[in-house]
Amino acid sequence: MNALTHQPDARVPALDGVRGLAILLVVVMHALFFGVPLPGVAPPSQQDPYVLFAGLGWCGVDVFFVLSGYLITGILVRSRGELHYFRNFYVRRALRIFPLYYVVMALLLWWLPRAAATGSETAAYLLYYQNFRLAFGVDLQTDLAREITWSLAVEEQFYLVWPAVIAFVPGRWLPRVCVVAILGAIAARFLCLEAGIPKPYFLTFCRLDTLAAGALLALLPLPPKWCGALAATLGAGALAGIAWHRKDAFPATAVMQTWGLIAAMAMAAGVLVLARHRGVIARLLSVAPLRSLGAYSYCIYLVHFLVVEWMAFRWHGDLPVALQRWLVDTLSPTQLLIVFTGACLLLSWGIGWLSWHLFESRVLRWKRHFPGVSDRPAP
Repeated sequence: MNALTHQPDARVPALDGVRGLAILLVVVMHALFFGVPLPGVAPPSQQDPYVLFAGLGWCGVDVFFVLSGYLITGILVRSRGELHYFRNFYVRRALRIFPLYYVVMALLLWWLPRAAATGSETAAYLLYYQNFRLAFGVDLQTDLAREITWSLAVEEQFYLVWPAVIAFVPGRWLPRVCVVAILGAIAARFLCLEAGIPKPYFLTFCRLDTLAAGALLALLPLPPKWCGALAATLGAGALAGIAWHRKDAFPATAVMQTWGLIAAMAMAAGVLVLARHRGVIARLLSVAPLRSLGAYSYCIYLVHFLVVEWMAFRWHGDLPVALQRWLVDTLSPTQLLIVFTGACLLLSWGIGWLSWHLFESRVLRWKRHFPGVSDRPAP
């Protein structure tokens, strides 16, 4: 184990499950956007517990951010001071992120019949600053399949700065930098809302708390299991309580952009701590289906909204009438929505599996020319 990080070099299987949990939450939420796509079936009430709590699936992005901060910080600290530190990091990140992103973005901007994008919007998506346009109310509700990539822009902007922080800030100061980033991001969200910025949760400096929380967990000794359980329970409980009290779980409300995001960070950090401890949670996160979702989560994230749209169209118009009648007669609207969500998740997973084996893994072979800590032989 590196002296500057308490993240072990060995792969922790439950961390793939954390990714799987994150993408599961996101898909569950976005499937709500289309209700029950069967003719004559009213969607479940907004007061329905499943609908209300499924709307909290946006916190899957916070889980991704905490995990990303944790993993990236561990990689950077363990490779700090090595030859080609910056080059190898950025090239390896580019090989992992850019090829699939730009393929999907080309589909969304030019090839698929989508809402037309302006030249400035196209530039924002190609250069990873779409989150700033969305934060200030530009391009909202033009194409949700494009807009969900805002979180990837946040991570890319974080990657531009964080390697330099790790390289040049003395190791003993790094945890303090993380604490300052956490507190600063929380304060920034409150200040931005007061200043009239409508969607500060899209802004990178307003989301550094989750990324820095993950980084802090990589830099400090593993907290006790009870700390993880407490953080996860309090965070999840606070999110559920806010949603239940306000009957609104979606992230754009002021209370969710302030207190809700704090709760989501606590929950995500707690889950990450529990995943690194032996116990029931780690075993649950290590089950094969969840780990498989996590393994293909990048592609699933990029394509799942397109899949949900396509599935909604097919369910509404192409399912055999006899099957439609059987579904309506057998299942409640909430159960139908859960079945629809499961079908979307399965198809998204299938596309992710194909993308990995036919495209992504082949591109990633180029990483061998830019060796990182994950390429080192075991001691």
